[in-house]
Amino acid sequence: MPHPFPEHIKPCTVMVFVDGENLAIRWKNQLGDDDVPSHVDHEPGVFVWSKYLNMKHHLHCSIIRKHYYTSSCGDTAKHNEIFDRLKLMDIESPHVFPRTKNKGSKRVDITLSVDMLTHAYQKNYDAAVLVAGDEDYVSLVYAVKNAGRRVFLWFIENGLSDALRRSVDYYFDAGTVLCDPNAGRYFP
Repeated sequence: MPHPFPEHIKPCTVMVFVDGENLAIRWKNQLGDDDVPSHVDHEPGVFVWSKYLNMKHHLHCSIIRKHYYTSSCGDTAKHNEIFDRLKLMDIESPHVFPRTKNKGSKRVDITLSVDMLTHAYQKNYDAAVLVAGDEDYVSLVYAVKNAGRRVFLWFIENGLSDALRRSVDYYFDAGTVLCDPNAGRYFP
């Protein structure tokens, strides 16, 4: 099984930036009618994550912060509930924006991009893990690389932009974790 971090890069500090609503939708499309693996926590169309993507025991790369961006219908109490669930999954910096029934929040993409670029120029990480699939992020990837940082892409094959995959330094199919009920045999 491929590894979420390239083995030749060591040591490395990493920040993770997740476009959560997009990931949740693509994951459900790929999962189809299969059962949700027991290690996966999700809210349909809002978020999906696995403890195995936290990479707590990686020998060479240290994840110093995980940012998760999503949106949800509902009131402040619903947004706070989602925020709290993400925190319980060891997401240090969850962001939950309001959504209308017809459309997701553009604040997800914009806030993720601003945060990832700001941290790159402040040299807060050696590599960013971008968990996204849209071609809209290609310019962000090049800007972060121009700041001297590496960009690793984690996403699901289903719906991934070829231009985005070609723009990054390394790609990992997160579907191998999020759709596999036995992912624990590969990741502690």
